[in-house]
Amino acid sequence: MMLYPAGPDWAHTFQTALAAPTLAARLADAHGFTRGIQFQPFGAGRGAVIAQRDHLLVLAVYAADDQHWYEVTPSLEMQNLLWSFSHGYASQWSALELKALSGCSAWPDVIALARQQFAAAVRSLERALAGLPERDEPAIVPDMPSYDGDVMELPGDYLASMTGVEVAECAH
Repeated sequence: MMLYPAGPDWAHTFQTALAAPTLAARLADAHGFTRGIQFQPFGAGRGAVIAQRDHLLVLAVYAADDQHWYEVTPSLEMQNLLWSFSHGYASQWSALELKALSGCSAWPDVIALARQQFAAAVRSLERALAGLPERDEPAIVPDMPSYDGDVMELPGDYLASMTGVEVAECAH
């Protein structure tokens, strides 16, 4: 696992035999990611972006012997915000800066957004590695059979409730 500014809680590592171009295509085609251009936002040797969605990146960090390692981690801007928050420097960011960098103007919203997007990106990568789409298709409910002939109709009082006398008669 690579260490990024926000810390190890904000990085999830995957190992697979799936090559980066194939994984990037799966993420882009079925999971709402945009293919990356292999830039290295954290510096040389710390992962190249193969896909991005919202404030999350999928980085190709290492490959050897037909095995590939990928990291899901927040973008550099979100990493800096998370680091500041966790190290007691949250007050250095104004509401306007938070809004510009994350779309949220308060720290609880920034943290909630980061957690939600991180969990969703990890889930998406798990599903992409398994060859599954972002969401399972809803179960198809078979159509009700159609009746072409006359359907037996019930008289209007058929489902009327019984009185006490009728109940007593039925009990014998």
